[in-house]
Amino acid sequence: MPVNIAARLVALALAALVTASPAAAQDTPKLRPGLWEVSTRTSTQAAGEPAARSTMCLDEASAREMFRFTQGMLEGMCSKFDVRHTGDRYVSEAHCRLGDSRVVAHSTMMITGDTAYRTEGRSTYDPPLLGMKEATTTVEARHAGPCGPGQRPGDITTATGQTINILTLKPAGR
Repeated sequence: MPVNIAARLVALALAALVTASPAAAQDTPKLRPGLWEVSTRTSTQAAGEPAARSTMCLDEASAREMFRFTQGMLEGMCSKFDVRHTGDRYVSEAHCRLGDSRVVAHSTMMITGDTAYRTEGRSTYDPPLLGMKEATTTVEARHAGPCGPGQRPGDITTATGQTINILTLKPAGR
């Protein structure tokens, strides 16, 4: 994979990571157990390109671990990761380093009961990371019913069809 594309993917992954998980581990949103369909769109996608779609099989423990895992990954990269929770909103701000670039990421997660959420995030890069000054990410998720046959809580099936289980992963340094 060319270095330019790999670095762009890492920068976008950081933006998506911060955007997808704005809740502090002790104050995670209460999501209905079962299968969740997740749609992610970034500003770097070509016009007309479909959103990346994935699924998550969640129970209370795996949802909580998903947020803990994200925070663990950000710990070594970010000097600041603040979350404010008011009503149905979680607002986060992170200041991180990615190579020589300082990344500032803001996101707002809006919860609809325990069956849906929408997260909007914006990250800036200074100096620009391989020409990218900023990126936006939107994540929409909704409860789709019970998990499928053979799925376990914590299973995440990515847009490429790969299934991983968040309960078996450990962030670096843990």
